[in-house]
Amino acid sequence: MKLAIENIKLSGVISVLDQLELKGLQSVHRTRLAKQLIEKLKQAAEEEKKLKESYAIKDEEDQPIIEDGKYKFEDGDEEKLKRDLEHFHKETVVIESGDFPTYLKSVKKALEDSQVEWQGQQAYDYAYLYEAFEGGEE
Repeated sequence: MKLAIENIKLSGVISVLDQLELKGLQSVHRTRLAKQLIEKLKQAAEEEKKLKESYAIKDEEDQPIIEDGKYKFEDGDEEKLKRDLEHFHKETVVIESGDFPTYLKSVKKALEDSQVEWQGQQAYDYAYLYEAFEGGEE
């Protein structure tokens, strides 16, 4: 079994996992998955920063120029960055159960059995996560 999550959805999916009240082995499995996704989120954040820096105007020391908390761009580069970010955010992170084939199934089962009443954005994130498991079955 595998799980595929878009970069832009990582934070919301992690939040859903954090809201699950689990005990025993299901809690261990959820924590294992959450740790993997947190690492992927950190990697995505670093890559997004590098992508922004690659388009930014650089100073004499080859460091990106930041004004008012925002990178400064040449004309047209901000649009190029926007297109690249749209593609980057849609890229998927794949988690495969590998040597531990039961842990993804365990987390999926925990989602099915969840008694949490999901509201607002978390309801969408929950549905997205559950469907990512559905599409990830081999």
